[in-house]
Amino acid sequence: MTLTEASLVEARDIVDEIEGKRIGAAKPVIRAVGSQQALLKATDDLDRRRNGEIVGLPWPVEWPSLSRRIGPLEPASLTVVAARPSVGKSIFGMQLARFLAGRGDVVLFVSRELSVVRLVRRNWAAYGANMMNLRTGKPGALDLKSIGDYARDSANWELFYDDRSRTVADIAKEAEALRPDIIIIDYLQRLAYDTEKEYAAITRIVNELQDLTLESDIPVVCLSQLSRPQKGFEWKPPGISDTRGSGAVEERAANIILLHRMWETKEEDAYGKKVKVGTMQSEDGYFIVGKCADGECGLPIPVTFHGAHMKVQERMT
Repeated sequence: MTLTEASLVEARDIVDEIEGKRIGAAKPVIRAVGSQQALLKATDDLDRRRNGEIVGLPWPVEWPSLSRRIGPLEPASLTVVAARPSVGKSIFGMQLARFLAGRGDVVLFVSRELSVVRLVRRNWAAYGANMMNLRTGKPGALDLKSIGDYARDSANWELFYDDRSRTVADIAKEAEALRPDIIIIDYLQRLAYDTEKEYAAITRIVNELQDLTLESDIPVVCLSQLSRPQKGFEWKPPGISDTRGSGAVEERAANIILLHRMWETKEEDAYGKKVKVGTMQSEDGYFIVGKCADGECGLPIPVTFHGAHMKVQERMT
C-alpha cells in the first residue's frame, strides 16, 4: 500500500469515526425498560415485600383497616379521595400529611382551598387548640400549649405548603425542585384549566396527574368534590358515579376512597308516600373503598370525624 493509499484509508477511518459519533449523538434516548430489566425490578420489589419492608408509604395508624384493604401508597400511583362538601376531605388530607411528615417523609401539600395560615391553624387545632379562640385572637393557656407542642413536633418536618400553584404543570415544577415523597392536593376541581366545560377540564387534569405520578414516581393523593345530592338525599352513601368527572377519575385513579358521614333521618310525606329525609349530619361515618387496583374493595370502614380537632379515627362497631 502506497503512502497515498494509506492516507486515504486513514482519512476514511476518521470520517467513519466522526459520522459514527454524529449518529450516536443524534440517536434518541431510549426510556423503555427491557424485559430482563423489568423482571429484575419486579423480583427486587417482591423480595422487599417478603422481607417485611413497606414498599410505599403507610397510612396513618388511626386507619388500620384502610392499610389492610388498600396496602401502602405505592410510587407512581394516583389515589383520589372524594367527599361531599363539609364532610371532611381536607381533614383527611392534612392528617395524612402530618403523619407522613412526622415519620420523616418529605410532603408537598398543595392547597387551592385554604391559605397557609389557615392550614397551620388547623394543625394547631389537631393538637388541641380551640379554633374559635384562634380565629378571634383570644387564645387561652391550653391553646398556647397546643401551639407550642405543634411547634416542637414539627420543627424538623419537611412539610411544604403550596397555596400558589394553580395547574398540574405548576405542581410538577414544585415537585421537580423539592423531590417530595408524596404530593397531596386539595382539591381537584379547584385546579385551573382553559375550558369552561367541567367534564373536559376534570378529564385533562386527571390525565395530567396520572402523567405526573408516572413520570416522577411520586405517589399523588388528590382530594375531590362529590356532586351535591338532591335535597333530602344527603343521608345516602355516595358511589363512584357521584364523583364529578367520574368516568375519567375511575379510569385513571389506582384507588378511589369515598368519605361519608351518617345523617339523622326522619320520615316525611312526599307524593303520597313516606320518604326518608336527612335532618342533621353525624360525626360518625365511613371510608368507602370504591376502587382499588391492587387491593380489595369491600364493606365500608366505620370512622368518626372529629371536626373540632381535625382528625378522623377508625371506630369499632
